[in-house]
Amino acid sequence: MPFTVADYVLTRLREQQIDTLFGVPAAYCAPLFDAAAARGVTSVIAASDLEAGYAADGYARTKGLGAVSVANGVGTLSMINAIAGAYVERSPVVVINGGPTAQHLDNLKNFDVLFSHSIGQPDTDLNAYRLVTGSATRASTTTQVPAAVDTALATAIRKKRPSYVEISKDLWTQDCTPPAGPIDLTNPTAGTEQQLATTIVQLIRAATSPLLLVGAEIQRYGLANQVADLIAKLGVRWSTALLAKSTLPEQGKGWVGVYDPPQSIPSAAQAVEQADLLVMLGAVFPNGYATLVTTRTAKIVSIYDGTVRIKGSQKRNAELRALVAALVSQAATAPPKPVPAGVVPAAPPPATGALTYRQVFDRIGAALDDSWLVVPDTMLGVYSAANLPVKGRDGFLCSAVWASIGHSVAAAVGASFGSNRRPLVICGDGGFHMTAQALSTMARYGRNPVVIVVGNGLYAFEQFLVDKTYFGTSAAHPKPYVVLNPWDFVKFADALGVHSAQSVKTAAALDSALASAKASNGPALIHAEVNPHDLPAELS
Repeated sequence: MPFTVADYVLTRLREQQIDTLFGVPAAYCAPLFDAAAARGVTSVIAASDLEAGYAADGYARTKGLGAVSVANGVGTLSMINAIAGAYVERSPVVVINGGPTAQHLDNLKNFDVLFSHSIGQPDTDLNAYRLVTGSATRASTTTQVPAAVDTALATAIRKKRPSYVEISKDLWTQDCTPPAGPIDLTNPTAGTEQQLATTIVQLIRAATSPLLLVGAEIQRYGLANQVADLIAKLGVRWSTALLAKSTLPEQGKGWVGVYDPPQSIPSAAQAVEQADLLVMLGAVFPNGYATLVTTRTAKIVSIYDGTVRIKGSQKRNAELRALVAALVSQAATAPPKPVPAGVVPAAPPPATGALTYRQVFDRIGAALDDSWLVVPDTMLGVYSAANLPVKGRDGFLCSAVWASIGHSVAAAVGASFGSNRRPLVICGDGGFHMTAQALSTMARYGRNPVVIVVGNGLYAFEQFLVDKTYFGTSAAHPKPYVVLNPWDFVKFADALGVHSAQSVKTAAALDSALASAKASNGPALIHAEVNPHDLPAELS
């Protein structure tokens, strides 16, 4: 039986434990989907190209690596927003594109004949994806395929960034040389790690109130155990950025809470912002961090993206795994300092009255256990989500930096394949409008996310950003361009095959709906109606 180009791609994916290929097939990539099942890869066909990208992103964040394939041009350009978010937030998604053939490119160059989905440029997809991936390569012959595929996988795994490989559509079924051995996935050390670790640990021990801020790179590189060991050995207080929430269990000595400026809880904000040494370990800096980072340079050690900057000094290269190992080793040379007990979330109040934002998150918090994967959207409640009492490790997933509304619903599709936890989506009705058709994918493949749509009839976060006074005046009118067309969410869900759906208006009804959804085996939707003028406690 021949071993084809499609077989090569799928074999390499399986070697990296990828068992699911997301996408929207077309003639450009259909042979890849034809060959998937025989190589142990399940094809999950999304309701849109954007959903496919978000789903692969959700899978990558939970499983460690994701893969997606859609139509050239119309599909890849539609999906690029999802891959851009994965790039910013260090989510390793491999985009596998079926590209134009040599004949297509020759006809375009010499006769101005457009190939399918072409805009008249030979390298549109390739050039576009170079902007949002760690590597973008094209294979025009079968002999180029192994190197192109291996480069894409190695880049995604080493850099924790998306990668892109484009394979001429006429190559998929042609013979290909099987893999000769494993891909080299190691990042070389810089040789600076031990010296830097010694300096950083000395600074921590000399400080009066040091604090370690854990970022997303710690989760992406699988360094949570080592960082937990580092915290214990140093006896240092610690926090996480929102993107890294639940990378470590949020409990124990030194835990101060999630730092999510500008709306962090006061105790977490005070601990981070008044630390006389702040070690930022693998954190991506969104705009909310600008004041902290730009005004406290002399008190910050930043370890990020393969570099280390100590108190405003010139950046030095350092491989993260080697640096963390050196930090742990150096921390073990002296006993830890005593640190205060970690913060403990307050128990939620009883469920009473009409739903408010505060009650929505109180009721969700009361329902959480270690079976849930919380997936909040970019919405008014995203700062409330930062303070949810998520149980255990790796129980939270969000688009905290790229902040693309609608990410949550579609990412939950992928997360339902990549995680052992059950996705619990918390989405505004505006964000839900963006990717609501992902409910159809959940139903088709028997996935079990629970989607809570917090409904107020508005793109409410946009209203808050342009004019927050609306929320303090019950008679005020919203900006006309933020008003949503009202949907019957229950009927919509039912039409897409999600038959466990209900709309609730009281806190007690939300408790009941959450219990009912948890008892169901398939996907479920809860429409939680709140007053359009209501704000979460963190924004009030």
